[in-house]
Amino acid sequence: MNPKVQPAWIWIALTAAMLVGCKASPAPSVGFADSPAMKNDPNIPYNRFWRKPGLDLTNYNKIYVAEVNTSYMLKMTDWQKGERRADIERDVKTVADYTRNSIIKAIKSDPSHRFQVIDSPGNDPHALVCEVALVELVPSKVVLNALGYAPFFIGTGISVVRTVAADKSSVAFEARTRDAATGEIVMLAADREAEQFAPIDLRGLTWYSDAEGIIDEWSKEFVLVLKAKPGEKINGSSTIRLLPW
Repeated sequence: MNPKVQPAWIWIALTAAMLVGCKASPAPSVGFADSPAMKNDPNIPYNRFWRKPGLDLTNYNKIYVAEVNTSYMLKMTDWQKGERRADIERDVKTVADYTRNSIIKAIKSDPSHRFQVIDSPGNDPHALVCEVALVELVPSKVVLNALGYAPFFIGTGISVVRTVAADKSSVAFEARTRDAATGEIVMLAADREAEQFAPIDLRGLTWYSDAEGIIDEWSKEFVLVLKAKPGEKINGSSTIRLLPW
């Protein structure tokens, strides 16, 4: 890298990160996972969280991931004003399927193989049921993102740098975790996240790549929550992403 270019590059990245590198504000509750007991827990990387007092997750070694609920989001008519309106239901279904598959993949990819993913919850006393509702989905604004890019030279190569910090993609969810045998809710969670800042961002050139990145981070965090000991801190994802994808 040209040493004369490097300081400018660092300044641009840090300045933009300060502008857009922040956690999204909590989404209004839709009632899928809602309880007065839910609150912000500094040890959990979600806006709101509740765990049944005295819950011993070591009693469980299996998990069923239910189909993702999208009914709450489809009732919202202004989440994607005027943009690809005819494609909303198809897009929502696609992202819902991606969410379920992402959670399953994260559980199966866990090096400790703490939980076995099962195809049906049954009445197994050692199984959990994960239920997720997507309640908000703001896609990447492809055209606006494209207008917000400008050529930036690094050595002899050419890349692109995002110059506009507006129109960020975001996703919000509410989730319930149940005991498969009793149906009792043992955990509740809710969170909203905005896309990570990336000095070179290729995700923003497709409608839902940023949303998928957020969902993948959630899935990894969910596995950590299931494995965590009481009081153990789980760090959330960074607001800055150095890789462009």
